[in-house]
Amino acid sequence: MRINEYNSLDEFIYEYDSGRRPSTETQGRKFMGIEFLYRGIYYRMCYEPAENEGEPRFYYVYVMHCESRGYPTADKFEVIGRYEKFQDLLNKFFIGGVPFKDVIMDDNTEILSQD
Repeated sequence: MRINEYNSLDEFIYEYDSGRRPSTETQGRKFMGIEFLYRGIYYRMCYEPAENEGEPRFYYVYVMHCESRGYPTADKFEVIGRYEKFQDLLNKFFIGGVPFKDVIMDDNTEILSQD
C-alpha cells in the first residue's frame, strides 16, 4: 500500500525547486522545507536562506534526532547533505545508497510536514 502523497517527481520538484515564491504567485503551492519518515528515520530537507546578502542559498538535508521526546520534537538536527543546486540534491545525494529522488518517491516515504 502506497503512503507517499507524491504521484510524480515533477510534482515534488515544482513544490521545492528554488524554495517558496513571493506570496503573489498564483500557480500553486510552494514550500521551503519538508519533513519525512524514511525507513524509520526522520529527515528534514530545507532551502535555507543565505547567511549574508548576496551569498548563495543551499538545500540542506538533516537527520532529525527525536529519540527523547519523539517526533515532531527534535533533540538535534544533523546535517547530512548540502547542495546549491536542486538537481544535484536529487541526483547526487544518497540516503542508504538510494538517490534522494528515489527516496522522496518511495511508496513508503511518509510526508509528515511541509512549510
